[in-house]
Amino acid sequence: MSFWTPSRQRIVFTTIVVVGTTAGFVLGVREAFVDSVLAVGEPRVRVEGAVATVQVTVRNASDDTAYCPDVGIAAIDRDGRDLASGVAVPDLGDGRLGPGQSANYIGTLTGIEQQEFDEELDEYVGYVEEENPCP
Repeated sequence: MSFWTPSRQRIVFTTIVVVGTTAGFVLGVREAFVDSVLAVGEPRVRVEGAVATVQVTVRNASDDTAYCPDVGIAAIDRDGRDLASGVAVPDLGDGRLGPGQSANYIGTLTGIEQQEFDEELDEYVGYVEEENPCP
């Protein structure tokens, strides 16, 4: 008689599926309720021709950790896709955000055609790509 019977295979398979599903659910719920330590404000935009300059304020809501974030910007179409995206850099200083501090980040988006501006552009957004705690 073999140890690896079809009945035991089903039990092992069912156990793996249940454990995997439970772990995925728990991690998903946990991630949904985790608030980002860095808050990005509403973008301020200036458009000149086919160049959009986007400025966002990033605030560190942490009580004890300094962050050196990587901040991105994007122009989003009505379907939620990027028309253009780029990197925003600190307006002043090195971008180190101590606890409770804020900094302005500015970036430019180029290559958006006039037709895309007129027909497809929905909004501009700023976002934190990486929080990066400072050393």
